[in-house]
Amino acid sequence: MADKKHIPVPKDTKAYICANCGAVSLDANNICKVQGMGKKADWCGVKGSKPPKNCHTKEHTERWQCRNCGQTSVNPALLCEPEKLEIS
Repeated sequence: MADKKHIPVPKDTKAYICANCGAVSLDANNICKVQGMGKKADWCGVKGSKPPKNCHTKEHTERWQCRNCGQTSVNPALLCEPEKLEIS
């Protein structure tokens, strides 16, 4: 089986930001409390200041973290170097 090549979305792609955990998502239904929207360029490459957290409602548990900047996302395409994150 061939490895899937990661293809990030463009920097002007809009995404929703969760007010509870800080993760970003392409779909508002994949986060619990929409804080607002931003563009990928707003967080991609900017060092994250908070450690990744689990979803407060335990509904949206899949998370990815960027190996480059530490930002967390529900969608790996929103990160430049995503790595599957296991949060206990």
